[in-house]
Amino acid sequence: MKKILIDLYKIKELYSGLGQFSVNFANELASRLPKEFSVNFFIPKKNELSFLNNKVKTTNASFLKRYFPSLNETYNIWHSLHQFPSFLPNKNSIWILTIHDLNFLIEKNEGKKAKYLKLLQKNIDRADCITTISNFSKKEIENNMDLGLKKIIVIYNGVSSGKDIKKIKPSFLNGKKYFFTIGVFNKKKNFEVLLPLMKYFDDHLLVIAGNNDTFYGEEIKKKIKKLNLEDRIILPGKINNSNKQWLLANCEALLFPSLAEGFGLPVIEAMYEGKPVFLSKHTSLPEIGGSLAFYFDSFNEKHMTDLIRSKLEDVYASGEKFEAKSKEYAKQFNWKNCVNKYLDLYNKLENKKIQT
Repeated sequence: MKKILIDLYKIKELYSGLGQFSVNFANELASRLPKEFSVNFFIPKKNELSFLNNKVKTTNASFLKRYFPSLNETYNIWHSLHQFPSFLPNKNSIWILTIHDLNFLIEKNEGKKAKYLKLLQKNIDRADCITTISNFSKKEIENNMDLGLKKIIVIYNGVSSGKDIKKIKPSFLNGKKYFFTIGVFNKKKNFEVLLPLMKYFDDHLLVIAGNNDTFYGEEIKKKIKKLNLEDRIILPGKINNSNKQWLLANCEALLFPSLAEGFGLPVIEAMYEGKPVFLSKHTSLPEIGGSLAFYFDSFNEKHMTDLIRSKLEDVYASGEKFEAKSKEYAKQFNWKNCVNKYLDLYNKLENKKIQT
């Protein structure tokens, strides 16, 4: 029996991108667990989750496990689902480190960049195998870190199709058409460029979901007030999956002008619903959105407005063709493919068949 530990500590922020990645990865793995694997999910003491399979055990995080990794049990594979794990394996376990992005190079000041680079380099040096979620992130890691002889393996994120999630209309909508976007409220999400667009779409609302109780969230609220758009732009805060799925399924389009993404989950979530997506050309978004997405050449409000209007006209004129193409494109980013590739990697690493 091969003993595997999956570090799911990031589910403590369940509705963040990392939280959703972790819980969906865990549920898919639990549902297709091979007989030869014994899997242990490493989780915070307080969590909202129950897992699908009684073959999966759980271990709670603790002070000793965090600060004395040598006391941790030995596993054939210890898989950290994030590049800055709070808990580390003992040195007898093979360690897979998944690096999602190097967004801190954009988000942080010089002092914090240096700190993050030093910590990430330490983790890379210690890890036996490095995986990442896009070819863009792979290039970023190769350009900024010392990998030695280690190779990076790209495994795209799985993305939930949403078909098993009950769609519930949020109470804050009034029947108007709306554009949708979602994310943690920090500067890289670039939400402010969307605000003035609503001056040109009198018959639309803009819903920006996510934890807006941040410094950047306060900036956005002030700008909305300055533009006199309080009745046109809705900031509902964090939303549950049922509300999110309804908003994705019924929006006119996803507007996602982010400046830094390792992958960009909302892009594929919207495509699964057949919706047009309007993206920035930054970081991984062109790779993930592909030829079906529409891209802002600049954040000039006239350019953005004209692009949205013209491309929506094309989408409406295509009837159901665009929706069908979008849904078909999204299917390649499924959890079955993602988890199967990791299961294959676990086997190869445990059997020492690949160079680490």
